[in-house]
Amino acid sequence: MVRLVRFILGLGGMLALAWPALAQISTHGTSGIGPFTLAQVDSGRTAYNEYCAACHGYNLQNGTHRTSLIGPGFIAGWGTRTTWEYYRYVSYRMPNREPGSLTPETYSAIIAYILAANGAQPGIETLTPLSSVRIDTIADGIIREPVLSGNSQPQ
Repeated sequence: MVRLVRFILGLGGMLALAWPALAQISTHGTSGIGPFTLAQVDSGRTAYNEYCAACHGYNLQNGTHRTSLIGPGFIAGWGTRTTWEYYRYVSYRMPNREPGSLTPETYSAIIAYILAANGAQPGIETLTPLSSVRIDTIADGIIREPVLSGNSQPQ
């Protein structure tokens, strides 16, 4: 009986350790198509301006926190990481004085907006907290002005 309990506890521990790797399974490759929709980008732009722009700037840069969320610096910092890792970081740490206070849908939409502004194209999947695609396979860090202004979809 003791061996069975140890086996079950060990199996649970292995699954807990493997979860991040399992979450990185994706149907997306280097196509530039992100795991988010155009509707999320539009919603994310509005939510970003409401909850994030005061610290990070209205064009994803030059905010009071000096942390640019667009361009080569963003890709240098986040490109080799996944959307799952970025979602987790953002939702655990933002907004500054109220981390975790937004809904999962709002966090996902804000991230979709940031990715689109960095060159990722919207697709048909909805970004969720479990979506996991390596960021530099969908975004190139070239600033897409139309995404920032909301005048047209990403190019």
